[in-house]
Amino acid sequence: MPVYAKKTQSTDKRFAGRRVEIYTAEGADCIPVPDAVVLCDGCNQNIYPNAGYLVYLCKRELAADHPYDFYCEACLKKYFKGYKEIS
Repeated sequence: MPVYAKKTQSTDKRFAGRRVEIYTAEGADCIPVPDAVVLCDGCNQNIYPNAGYLVYLCKRELAADHPYDFYCEACLKKYFKGYKEIS
């Protein structure tokens, strides 16, 4: 099954206003993520303000715009050999 990769700027609005939610036995807490922090899921380097790739694992996720994660170009080529780049 092919993997799809869509080149996306890390300054895209989808990366603005994010937060990490942490759940414990005592309750939940939200930690804001700065807009200028967009990490590659492969090497954990901050890609901001450069472009990276949203990776979709199937056509259904691509159609719904539900990416698996965001990768720099080097990690995309390293971990997803045979990916199809889409626009």
